[in-house]
Amino acid sequence: MPLRLHHTAKRILTILASVLLLWIAMDAVRPRAPRHSAEWLQAGDVQVRALRGGHGDTTLLLLPGYGESLMSYRSTFDLLATHYRVIAIDLPGQAMSDKPDGPYDLASYQRRLGDFLSRWTTGAVITVGHSMGGELAALLALDHPDRVVAAVLIAPAGNGLNPIVTDAKDMHSDARGWITAALSTALPPQDPAWLAEPPERADYSPAADPAYRAASTRILTDFDFAALRDSFALIRQPVLLIWGRQDPTIPFSIGEDLAAKLPCRRFVPLQGVLHRPHESNPDTVLAEMQAFLVHPGCQSH
Repeated sequence: MPLRLHHTAKRILTILASVLLLWIAMDAVRPRAPRHSAEWLQAGDVQVRALRGGHGDTTLLLLPGYGESLMSYRSTFDLLATHYRVIAIDLPGQAMSDKPDGPYDLASYQRRLGDFLSRWTTGAVITVGHSMGGELAALLALDHPDRVVAAVLIAPAGNGLNPIVTDAKDMHSDARGWITAALSTALPPQDPAWLAEPPERADYSPAADPAYRAASTRILTDFDFAALRDSFALIRQPVLLIWGRQDPTIPFSIGEDLAAKLPCRRFVPLQGVLHRPHESNPDTVLAEMQAFLVHPGCQSH
């Protein structure tokens, strides 16, 4: 190759390499569209913020705990959606769902979530719930044994709370207000990089919404966090029960008592874990869920 042609080829390659590097750099900083879009779906007399994804014959319905949002399942949602239809919601009165004046007792949640199950799911359903959402997941399993084929309960309420906060109905109003104020900033209800919200809701902040504080306080007054104490023994579906041994909100001893009541359960204690294992230890929780979903079954008591 003549020397002049050789230098020309090198110059062209250098230019092409520079263009390629520039394109890669621009792509790295280019804003990416969120993976998901939130929607608002009817649940009885309210609308709840929901996220739907995945495919398959079985639907996983993900219910967050008190003071939290569907974002608490962000670390597990996408991987679960590779094999199942998945729906995560904000509970009525919480995060970005509707916040009516009330009521927020167990019967009201029972009606609203029962209606949601009928409207928005088909075929087999596995309810997944944490804390307050765990109590509601268990309630749906009791109410709809023809639809709910299994349940995953993560430190669920329903069998009582830490004695310090068990009697929420008699809790001083200032204490309830402090709890709701703290919870309103504990978990962001939005993540625009992962979940797109409509423009009119994009700037919503529970901390700035008096209706959020009122609803959260009303839940503590209305909702019975020990209502299923005697009913867990009636759940016939397989149950995966996950509990942190260092849980301060619903102590592990309550979990042991609950596990003994369940006719068909797989009990997974997690050492050194507090009240939100699906957030603090998502890989462990996801692995346990995946194993259970493939082969739901019972441990011997």
